[in-house]
Amino acid sequence: MRWIITTDHMGGCLELGENGEGIPARAEVSQGHQLPMEFRLYNAAGLLCFEGRCGDIDADWWHGFEPLMFTWNTHARCRRMSYRRTGSQDGWRRFKP
Repeated sequence: MRWIITTDHMGGCLELGENGEGIPARAEVSQGHQLPMEFRLYNAAGLLCFEGRCGDIDADWWHGFEPLMFTWNTHARCRRMSYRRTGSQDGWRRFKP
């Protein structure tokens, strides 16, 4: 699933993500505007580390887990993810596979 970090509160990961084939890649933030879901990634203390866009988590939760797995292992040790449909005024839903 394609995903991209559009806001980096930690430093060093802006525009980081994966392309449509699941290969780590960097892309312009503007390329994330076409993706249907917004996500937020938090560390173990609950501090917001990253925000981004990704494919439809509701349709494919398994691949929606990828931004969390990537940042868990390589960067801020993120432990929690919330998401919602882009442009929605609904509250953020906690990612629970």
